[in-house]
Amino acid sequence: MKQDLLKLLQSLLRGELNRARRRKGRSPWAIGGLVIAVVAVSYFLHEPKAPPSATAKGAELACTVKSVYDGDTLTASCPSGEVKVRMFGIDAPEMKQEPWGDRSREALRGLLPRFGSITLRVMDQDRYNRTVAQVIAGERDVGLEMVRQGRAVMYEQYNDSPDYRQAQAEAKQAQRGIWEKPGSQQDPAAWRRLNPR
Repeated sequence: MKQDLLKLLQSLLRGELNRARRRKGRSPWAIGGLVIAVVAVSYFLHEPKAPPSATAKGAELACTVKSVYDGDTLTASCPSGEVKVRMFGIDAPEMKQEPWGDRSREALRGLLPRFGSITLRVMDQDRYNRTVAQVIAGERDVGLEMVRQGRAVMYEQYNDSPDYRQAQAEAKQAQRGIWEKPGSQQDPAAWRRLNPR
């Protein structure tokens, strides 16, 4: 639409310039007005595109870990600034789920490089305005490793990965982490429903 309008104005200007040449200089003000109109319309039609958001879906960001809040939430320092990250595909025990919340947070801290870089593969934004991202440290999917260690569960509502499903089944069978004994720590979502903030 914008391009069509620009082409129309350009053809009007060409036509007026051709008529003015034939009339030997008549209507210079009309020609000047058309030139100004074409320039103004071109300026507004060719507005610069905003760069994509650093946390736009599909973006990959090289960041460093600033802090770890719990077993599935961290803050990263990225080129675009500080980013609060909710790890994709996992659900870890809440901090008030003692001792499982602390254990989960410590496991996540152990999987993340202290001073090294992580890669965030942005999947979405959640309702709390956190960036939902797959967190990669070196070649390792940190969320998958949390599930494999039994420090988080696969968030089946958002993640249907067979790798995560297999890792969770192996952790359950080996009774690792939250699976070492029965209890509400195995379903953080159910625990949150029973213990609202």
